[in-house]
Amino acid sequence: MPTALASGDRISVLKSLPGAESQSFHRDSLEPGNSGVTAFEEDQYVDVLFGAFKAMLILEKLDEDRDEATALVRSCLADQTPPCVFTDSEWGTIVEPCTWQFLVHREFMAKEVQDFEVVRVCIKKNKTAVLDSRTAHAGSGWTGKPGCKRLYRGHFYGFQTDLLKKKGDDPTEKDEFTTIDLCDADHFPIVGWAQRGKAGPIFAPVREPARRPV
Repeated sequence: MPTALASGDRISVLKSLPGAESQSFHRDSLEPGNSGVTAFEEDQYVDVLFGAFKAMLILEKLDEDRDEATALVRSCLADQTPPCVFTDSEWGTIVEPCTWQFLVHREFMAKEVQDFEVVRVCIKKNKTAVLDSRTAHAGSGWTGKPGCKRLYRGHFYGFQTDLLKKKGDDPTEKDEFTTIDLCDADHFPIVGWAQRGKAGPIFAPVREPARRPV
């Protein structure tokens, strides 16, 4: 755990009960920084999408030119013979996201991004794992031993606080309530890459994740 936190709003304790399912994969914030997970009472686990961190860095850099890049593709499609023209609604809701994913994946190939792997990382009792905010991860489901009635997991947040970067968001909103689901429009190329590896789709219950101790 850190020796000090800027605010009590930056720490929370999560309670899980028997039968609790794992979280969906997410990143903890769009803000730069990190977060930490501490296991109380028993060893616990966090599932990390290995390989996705490099992809996330590439995606963030490419996103600066997204509008220009996809607009160029739309223009090229309209200029071909015969022309391929889409309404603004068709382009914005269907074609543009697919075009963007294609362009991002081409860059992933050029930068040799590996196939993703879900790795279940063990967090020993009273130990803390620290993750960069861009690390795709998911809290594992119920792992309590027989007779255990609940498990607690500590979570602290070390994100940069800069209201100018909130871009109109409610300034009272806490970072711990702004986790980013990877299925949103901006991060969907990450999910798409996870589904096309040689071992098959990541987001399907086909195998037990590998385990690596912290």
